Amino acid sequence: MRIKYRLGLIYKTILFKLGLGKLLLKNRYGERILLFHGIDAIGETKYNSRFISKAFFEEFIKYITTHYNVISLDDFYQNKFKKGTLNIAITFDDGYLNNYKYAVPILEKYNIPACFYITTIHEKAPYLWADFLDLVSYHTEKTSVVFERNLYQKSAKKEFIWNKISIKNVAKALPYDVLKMIYQVFEDDWKALPTEDLKDYWKLMNAKQIKEIADNPLFTIGAHGETHASLIDIPLAAAKQEILNSKKQLETICNQPITEFAFPFGFYNQELADYCSEIGFERLLLVDYNTKEDVKNEAWKNRFVMNPYISLEQQLACLLKGSYF
Repeated sequence: MRIKYRLGLIYKTILFKLGLGKLLLKNRYGERILLFHGIDAIGETKYNSRFISKAFFEEFIKYITTHYNVISLDDFYQNKFKKGTLNIAITFDDGYLNNYKYAVPILEKYNIPACFYITTIHEKAPYLWADFLDLVSYHTEKTSVVFERNLYQKSAKKEFIWNKISIKNVAKALPYDVLKMIYQVFEDDWKALPTEDLKDYWKLMNAKQIKEIADNPLFTIGAHGETHASLIDIPLAAAKQEILNSKKQLETICNQPITEFAFPFGFYNQELADYCSEIGFERLLLVDYNTKEDVKNEAWKNRFVMNPYISLEQQLACLLKGSYF
């Protein structure tokens, strides 16, 4: 898949350099829900593969507003599409402060609706564990750490690896009571960081900011779990509690029903989806469908994840195609 992806990017690059990029950017009918995560000032990718720059975001929003049909998620679910053009809805996952700081003003400027799916870890930690790991792994001078009796060695990519598995991939499948021990492993490293300078890469929106977005008629708030665990990998009872807690916490903050849920990492199964419906979630946001049958469920929608490593032209070409491959 990686080879196919790289060959596809090379092919698109050649076409653009030859002046044939219009073929790739020719508008066509399609339906896409876009998935963003973080926005920062400069488009830094050394910490994670999820953030794009404020400038890129505005350029992208300006382009799709001019050339395509950008609609609310409500309209998307109601199939209010225009023929002969790409129909787009915008979503954000995780609940970063940078969404509030950078994305919201741009969306307001262009009158673009969006949905924000919030991870409600606030009572347990001031950051998401994945961002904590990204930052300390990059900056620490440690070359190895022990976690759950396994020795992780720091790689050239600044990841801690044991048995060919990164500590980050291990962590996402752990219940939070176990996972939170990672904070102790890197406690001194976190304290040594210039955390205020790096706040775009870890700080989350507070309750007041979440409520402000919820009260804005352009925007919608949805749930994204409590600690951003992989819900299909932790015990079922813990997964259900994560889902329920995130719903209750956001309903308290927003003073309104929370009826949309986006699965962390896009990982889901039928049992968890059924539970979401039981407790009042009417729409479930995924990344990829597990099966062809899942596509038929009108409450479930897959999403197209934005790629911070490619140019605007390449991003648009992939978006129109509906694939990076």
